Amino acid sequence: MEDIYKIDKKRKLVYRIIIAIIGISLLAIGVSFMRYAVFGVDPVSCLNIGVANKLGITFGTWQLIFCFILLVGVFIFNRSKIGFGTVYIMLAAGYTSDFFLWLFQNINFPENFSLIIRIIAFLLGLVFYYLGAAVYIQTNMGLAPYDAVGIIISEKIKRPNWFRWIRIGTDALCVIGGIMTKSDAGIGTLVCVLLGGPLIALFIKLIMKIKIFKLIQV
Repeated sequence: MEDIYKIDKKRKLVYRIIIAIIGISLLAIGVSFMRYAVFGVDPVSCLNIGVANKLGITFGTWQLIFCFILLVGVFIFNRSKIGFGTVYIMLAAGYTSDFFLWLFQNINFPENFSLIIRIIAFLLGLVFYYLGAAVYIQTNMGLAPYDAVGIIISEKIKRPNWFRWIRIGTDALCVIGGIMTKSDAGIGTLVCVLLGGPLIALFIKLIMKIKIFKLIQV
């Protein structure tokens, strides 16, 4: 049996790409669950859903446009944050979320259990979203433009420890933008703001116990 710790660099890259796709897909499905639950979504999705609705276009299309706008800044200030994961999350995450939301909405759940189903959907959304985020981050295949912005700002002001506060600030701006555009902002959005960081840290700790994630580290 092949020792997974001794595979060549090309095969390791293939594994990283596949795992990044899986992670981003999980993240997108998580957004779909939260959109279906209508308790509120993560801050950046909150903004994007609101703007998409105002413009009369799909969430996936506006997310692509929004990511491209941010990508210009990332490319100018620190293009090392750009990789396969950056491009894939731009092109696929929003449309994957749109597809799964359509799928969920076309499943005929019993009306009497609608509230329970929504709660379950939101909890699944949290798990899928932050597990997916942890998985794709650990592949080191590039960051989503929004994720890269806070890191770049903290690096440019030479205060790397301020990242969490900068991220809280950017998330707050996204939520304000979402409220102004009458987006899906609610208790779920607050839960995402408060638990997002701890959940990602927890999932990273858990997945790093799996051999494949030790293998793909660069």
